[in-house]
Amino acid sequence: MSTTVDVGLTRGVNKDQHHHPHKFPTLSLCLRRTCPRVNQNRQNPSHSISQLCSPSISNDPHFRLMSAQFLSAPSFAYSTSEKSSMEVSEDEGGRSTQKYKVSGACVDCKSVKVRCEFIQGEKRCRRCQAKNLPCHPRERKKRKAADTHEELQERSHEQDLHIQNLLRQYDRRRAETNLRQWISKASSSNASIADSTDTHHHMKWLQKGKSPESAAVSYFSAGSGGQQSTPPGIIKHCSLYPEDIDDLFTTFFRRVNPYFSILDESYHTPAKLIWTSPFLFTVVCALASRYHPTRHKLYSLAMEFARDLAGKGLVEGHRSIDVCQAYLIMAVYPVPKKKWAEDRSWLLMGVAIRMAIELELNQPPPSICDERESLNRVRTWLNCYCADGSHAIQFGKMPMLHLDDYLARNSSNWYKASPLNTPYDVHLCAHVQMIIHMANWSVSINADTPNTNPSDIVAAALQMQETLSHEMHKWADSYAEAYKLMPLKALPICNYRGDTTQMFTSYLRLVVLLQGFQRTKVESLRRDSEILLKSIDLARSVIQITIERLYPSGFLRYAMDENFLYVSFAAAFLIHLFRPQFLPLLDEKLQKELILSVSVLIAILGSAEVALDGKHTPALYSRFLSSLMMKHALMMSDHDSLRGELANLSGLQADHQSVGSKCAQHESSSSDCFDCSNDLGWPRQEIEMGYSVSNFIKTVTHKWPSSTNVGMPEPWWKSDYAQSEPDQAAAYLDLT
Repeated sequence: MSTTVDVGLTRGVNKDQHHHPHKFPTLSLCLRRTCPRVNQNRQNPSHSISQLCSPSISNDPHFRLMSAQFLSAPSFAYSTSEKSSMEVSEDEGGRSTQKYKVSGACVDCKSVKVRCEFIQGEKRCRRCQAKNLPCHPRERKKRKAADTHEELQERSHEQDLHIQNLLRQYDRRRAETNLRQWISKASSSNASIADSTDTHHHMKWLQKGKSPESAAVSYFSAGSGGQQSTPPGIIKHCSLYPEDIDDLFTTFFRRVNPYFSILDESYHTPAKLIWTSPFLFTVVCALASRYHPTRHKLYSLAMEFARDLAGKGLVEGHRSIDVCQAYLIMAVYPVPKKKWAEDRSWLLMGVAIRMAIELELNQPPPSICDERESLNRVRTWLNCYCADGSHAIQFGKMPMLHLDDYLARNSSNWYKASPLNTPYDVHLCAHVQMIIHMANWSVSINADTPNTNPSDIVAAALQMQETLSHEMHKWADSYAEAYKLMPLKALPICNYRGDTTQMFTSYLRLVVLLQGFQRTKVESLRRDSEILLKSIDLARSVIQITIERLYPSGFLRYAMDENFLYVSFAAAFLIHLFRPQFLPLLDEKLQKELILSVSVLIAILGSAEVALDGKHTPALYSRFLSSLMMKHALMMSDHDSLRGELANLSGLQADHQSVGSKCAQHESSSSDCFDCSNDLGWPRQEIEMGYSVSNFIKTVTHKWPSSTNVGMPEPWWKSDYAQSEPDQAAAYLDLT
């Protein structure tokens, strides 16, 4: 240990040091730096300081002065150890006393920042003795060793687990809140929602002491394939027992899948989907509940579960063919909205198509796939192709998928590829070929320049509609050949699908012709103009097929929303021909026939045999066309002719009394219907609509009623709108 000499320069030096602080450093500092031999001579402190220092320092005049003052100082102290020091001083009587001091002040003296003095032989300092306090030396806090890399990683992992646990708790609470809101919303709209699920099957399971979840687990455990897990939430909260699930799947494959044939009843069974694809299982049950005769009140609540799973699928990134099919079904059969602008079908369709591409469904199936799996892959892709093409035609845009798609171009005979093909695959193949023709037409139209002669576009339109007509004739022969090999129970719906294909083809031909019609000057049109006559014939053909063939079959109410768009667009075109500039082109007989056809269509779309409720798409289009007729003052004076036309339809399930009963329903339940004094729920401002499908959709969506209380529409010929608002009823439309 080293000895440090501490000198209290209380006299002489301090005075000069104040004047020259830079010239007189402390003597102890000098001795530390220049006199290492002090430690060796601590037994004889009387040695001359000059003897302890080097010659160069001892000859310095400032050092000599400091040495002299140091030697003449009356008191000095030096420490003999690291822990204690001794100070020698004179008291008032001239006697010397020794004070021992522990290195560092005690706790109490340190807290008030005063000098801590110890007397020899005492264990407490003077201040603690005076105050009778325990004197504890202040100990230096031990520095904690730094954490190792492994400890930091472990701590970070624990924090991650804690954060994940908190997020799961938040998601669970949010899900519970959403569930309460869904149930409250469904209960407010359907007061007797619980009654729609009470059947004798429930009592059987309740007697066994099993809830819907436990019953589904025990009933469908054989098909779980070792993937036992919690059943989808729709089973618990909609009280779906195994018999209810089987009933809903049967309804789906009878009322939904024949019109949008994307699933295979033998492949997509409830025992499989409940474990392998809860999303698709929920979508099937929810959509089927809308068309079920006794469980339709579950639809709004069930679709909330389907939408929730759709959002989770986007966040979590689940990809499979079943998930792609679920998104596509939700896009084709959207949930009714307060405003059509709130519809997100295009988003779901885009997700389904993108997922299909990532799953390589547009490529031939791999060799490892079995026969049903291969057919399922191709069928899903062809439905994506058709949905994309139809959406592009409606909104006047190019499709997302390429025209040179391999599977689409080579799908003409795919419906005969395997004995396991469904009876509806032939209609899917025909639909694909029509979409390919329309995609080629869109490319040729978009390639035209502003300087293109309108007559060339008219000629191209006439040629294209003939191409579509020949294609339909070819597929009509294919239908007849395929029907010979189909089971008898599938023939009614297959005939309906065949009629739907003809209606769709007539609609496409009308869309093509109107591309040339809107480029033709009104002055150049005559009553015998080919473009005018063919356009009127095709529009009437679309309406006629719907009235005389689709409606009597009883399947029209289960059709996709697009089918109602096709026929409504054709009817709107005929109504617009009553504008002043086109009215001379129609003779009186033709005018009466057109008014009668559109009036019958409006009555059918708004009837209970087609519209499920007031928010169903055909009911909304019925109101729109009724409003359009009133604005053109096209009310029939002979109501008996209209009723007679409805009663004479082949296979009509509801005569004129059922149509007329809508008026009584409207009057008796005014709280559930639109106010007819407000133009059947549509705004009274003038409607501007062009001759393209995209303009028609923009017009309808812009004027779509936003009321939540949507009831069944009242036939326009029963409304007093024309009498109460003669000026508005006589107003005509200015088209862009």
